Amino acid sequence: MKKNSYIFILIFSFLALSCREEIELETDTFESVLVVEATVTNELKHHEIKISRTSVLEETEQIIENNADVIIVDNAGNSFNFSQNTEGVYISDNLFEALPNVEYTLEINTTNGATYSSNQQTLTPISQIDNLYAEFVNDDVKGPGVQIFVDSENSNPNTQYFRYDFEETYKIVAPHDYPVGVNFYNYETSPSLCRPVYYDIDFFDKTQEESICYSSRRNTEIIQASSINLSQNTISRLPIRFITEDALDDVIDTSILRDRYSIKVRQYIQNLEAYNYYKLIATLGNTESVLSQNQPGFVVGNLNSLNNKVVGYFEVASVAEQRIFFNFNDVNIPYPRYLYECDYRELDYNDNSNGDCDGDPNDRNLLYIYVTSENYELTNYLPGTVTYSIAKEECVNCTTIGTNIQPDFWID
Repeated sequence: MKKNSYIFILIFSFLALSCREEIELETDTFESVLVVEATVTNELKHHEIKISRTSVLEETEQIIENNADVIIVDNAGNSFNFSQNTEGVYISDNLFEALPNVEYTLEINTTNGATYSSNQQTLTPISQIDNLYAEFVNDDVKGPGVQIFVDSENSNPNTQYFRYDFEETYKIVAPHDYPVGVNFYNYETSPSLCRPVYYDIDFFDKTQEESICYSSRRNTEIIQASSINLSQNTISRLPIRFITEDALDDVIDTSILRDRYSIKVRQYIQNLEAYNYYKLIATLGNTESVLSQNQPGFVVGNLNSLNNKVVGYFEVASVAEQRIFFNFNDVNIPYPRYLYECDYRELDYNDNSNGDCDGDPNDRNLLYIYVTSENYELTNYLPGTVTYSIAKEECVNCTTIGTNIQPDFWID
């Protein structure tokens, strides 16, 4: 869930608007409210709880609630303590999993003496993802692209409300990878009229992998489904992720499918209260509802405090997950372009005068400028020649846009 969705919904909604004319918004009144993100599942792991504060509209950094006492207790007499890590997230001290027919309560005590607690929550029934798959589609609204779908057949009549999230990972193969780097130093210009330039050159062998990398991203939107009004308790062809075929402003396109792509989808079974809470958050985050006259101050969850306001939700949900890998040809699309436009240049080191003295940089000077100031890297150079090939660093060194550490789950 996005941080802004917890702040006063009116503020959140205005942030989501795309206006023809830019409007500078300022905070009129402000109240610091505790914000809680907490989902405990049936996975045996260290669970996470995020606790922060609402912030004024002009503030860009999330305000972390530090040094709170966080504990989950159950009606069987067990307690699970949480400690804050360096990123401000509260992590359970020990591994644990939510069990069926057990009631769990979240309790928070902040340094200012305020106490917060949740309603008792029990684990929802378990349901599996039956199929996760990708197809090329031509959507009436979004246009052509690759749509990833989920199917889930549920025999348990109590599994009717679903929430989904995903993490996608894609392989990056730099198109102009080169194992040799170059440094320029002792730069100086001649006092002569046409100003040739001089500098020393140092070549070095790169010591890290820069040709193959990986990048991962989690979704931020709320994805939900319900079978309550369906004739069968089945989720069929639920669209989870759409990857557009055409590059648009601020939209990731099929270039992420160029080398290899993987997505892991997680399916949470929700109770009706949790489903309605997340649905309301998602609805109020939709720009179509921004100007409606029926807007609450903020969305109330299942957390309570005697004298303090709190937003957020404590959810105990069963979860199932599935991962798939595929390549661009598996979904019948043309070989995608690279993630970035690769400006590739060949410069003649011997070009060291301006000819007609028009003041434009010569090739030797351009070589220095591009490499030292414009984030270009060497892509080819043969000893004894005078031509240097260079390209933008993201097209040569993939570690500028990803990690060269292959994920443990990766399969080529």
